[in-house]
Amino acid sequence: MDPRFKALEPFLSTERKNRFEDVLEWRMRHICLVLENVYQSRNASAVMRTCDGCGIQDVHLIEDMNPWVFNRHVSKGTPSWLTLHRYRGETNPSEACIKRLKAQGYDIAITSPHVDGKQAHELPIDRPIALIMGTEFEGVSEAFSQAADHHVYIPMKGFAESLNISVAAGIVMNDIARRVRNLPAKTWRLSEDEKDELRADWAMKTVRKSDVILKQLKISPASGETLI
Repeated sequence: MDPRFKALEPFLSTERKNRFEDVLEWRMRHICLVLENVYQSRNASAVMRTCDGCGIQDVHLIEDMNPWVFNRHVSKGTPSWLTLHRYRGETNPSEACIKRLKAQGYDIAITSPHVDGKQAHELPIDRPIALIMGTEFEGVSEAFSQAADHHVYIPMKGFAESLNISVAAGIVMNDIARRVRNLPAKTWRLSEDEKDELRADWAMKTVRKSDVILKQLKISPASGETLI
C-alpha cells in the first residue's frame, strides 16, 4: 500500500474508498487522449469529463498555442481524477509528446476526414492507442499527421462537415473503450502498483490539507517516500 494512502485512509469515508475501488476497476491506460492546442478551454474540459466517464486515465495536453484553463463548471472537477501530462517546458511540445507516446508503445490515431481513414469500430486495438484531437479550426499539426499510424473519422449525414470536438471525442472514445473492455482483462486493466499510486493521488485530492498531514508524518506528498 502506498504510504500516502495509508496515512490518509483514516480521513476517508467508507463510501469514498468504495468509490475509488469501483472506478479503479474500470480505469485503463490502453487508450489515452491527446488534446493539441484546443482553442476553447471549455471544449478541452468537456473532453476530459468524457475521458473520466469512459475510464480513460491519461490526457496529454499540448498548449504552446492555446493554453488550457481549468473550467470546473464544464468539467465538474474531473481533471482532478485524471493524470494530466503537460509539455509546457518543451521547445516543441508536439514532438516531445509523440516521442513519449511511441516510447510507451502507443499507436497514434488522429481524427481526420482522411481518404484512407477508418471509423472508430474499425481501428485495431491489439496495441495501446493514443487518440489525437487537434484545434477546432485546423485539426492536428503536421508533426502528428506525419507520426500517425491511423486516421479516424466520423461519417456525417447532414449539412455540417464536422462535429464539436467534445462530441466527436465522446463518440470515438466510447466506441474504442467498449471494444477494449472485451479484450482479456490483463490487456487493459491497471496493475496493482498503478492502482496504489492513483489511490494515493485521489486521497490527497480528497482530504483537506493532505500535504500538511503527510509532512507531519514525514511522508513526501510527491512520492510517498519517508522524509529524513
